Amino acid sequence: MKKSTAIIILIIGILIISMCNFDEVKEAFELNIITTTIQSKLINKDNKYIKADLKIPQLTMGNKSIENNLNKKFETDIMSFYNNSYKEAQSFFDDFPEAENKFIVSSDYEVKKSNDDILSILIKYYKYSGGAHGIYEYVPYNIDLTSGNTFVLNDIFTQNSNYEQVINDEIKSQIKTLNKEQGLPEDSTQLYAFNKIKNNQKFYIKDDSIVIFFDLYEIAPYVAGVPEFIIKKELINTLLIPKYKEIIFYSSKATTV
Repeated sequence: MKKSTAIIILIIGILIISMCNFDEVKEAFELNIITTTIQSKLINKDNKYIKADLKIPQLTMGNKSIENNLNKKFETDIMSFYNNSYKEAQSFFDDFPEAENKFIVSSDYEVKKSNDDILSILIKYYKYSGGAHGIYEYVPYNIDLTSGNTFVLNDIFTQNSNYEQVINDEIKSQIKTLNKEQGLPEDSTQLYAFNKIKNNQKFYIKDDSIVIFFDLYEIAPYVAGVPEFIIKKELINTLLIPKYKEIIFYSSKATTV
């Protein structure tokens, strides 16, 4: 009898432990299978100096700590853009009280690539403070979702690789083609004045390529917009750190709402 009771107690104990472990495993599994979704937080401001329409990306993902940090980063950066623009507008109207038109600013975003491990997103800023046209700027966020850290161009290539030369040569080759299409000599600098990429060169990831881009007026006149140059996987694949080779070229899985 005592032996039977002991066996029953043992079985019940095993079942309880198993149920507890199952819940923990189930919870961890559910956290890992949550697909990253991206929604928009809208902030509109209209006052004496400035009219603003701000669209801020807000992530939902399994790791809540990374989710909160990234969402805070997006909102902080975009509100900093607004606050600086507000101070600029206030100073302008203090100097020119007869001016009639408010400053107009906005922010938007575009998801370029997203999978379980990586997010490449552009925050698009626009500001009109008078004159013939407004000014816009694109700010990339290339994020390792496994850590929540952003990475720059130099981070994804192996040490001592010649990735800069490879990218510079490819951009120059593409500029020659663009010049020919415009009826200009191949080596003309009339439209594009490019020498080499910078240490903090702006880029985003799309499909199986990285896209190098430049700010307004950085290498070309306003009419050229934001110059972009696609650097295909085949050119850089052997130069990438294995970790980034894997996560950059995964298929997209995130959902934008």
